[in-house]
Amino acid sequence: MDENRISDQVSAAANDVKSGVTASVGTLSDLAGQARSAAVEAVNTIQGAAIETGKQVRDAAAETYRQGARAGEYVGRNTAEQPLLALLIAAAVGYGLAYMIHRA
Repeated sequence: MDENRISDQVSAAANDVKSGVTASVGTLSDLAGQARSAAVEAVNTIQGAAIETGKQVRDAAAETYRQGARAGEYVGRNTAEQPLLALLIAAAVGYGLAYMIHRA
C-alpha cells in the first residue's frame, strides 16, 4: 500500500515536471518567435534608412556637381573677360598657400 502511494506521488511529481517543462518550452518558443519578429523589423527599418540615406547622398552629390559646373563656368567666363585680375587673384592664393605651408 505504501508502495502504491509512493508510486502515485512519484507519478504526480513526474507529471508536474513534465507540465512545467512543456510550459517552459512553449514560453521559450514564443519568446524566440518574438525575438525573430523584432530582428526582422529592425533589419527592415535599417534597410529602409540605408536606402533613404543613399537617395539623399545621391541627390546631394548631383547638386554639388551642378554647383561645381556653374562655378567653373563663372570662373572661366570671368577669367576670359579679365585675365589680369584672374592672374593677380591666382598669385595671391598661391602666395597664401605657400605662406601657410612654410609656417607649418
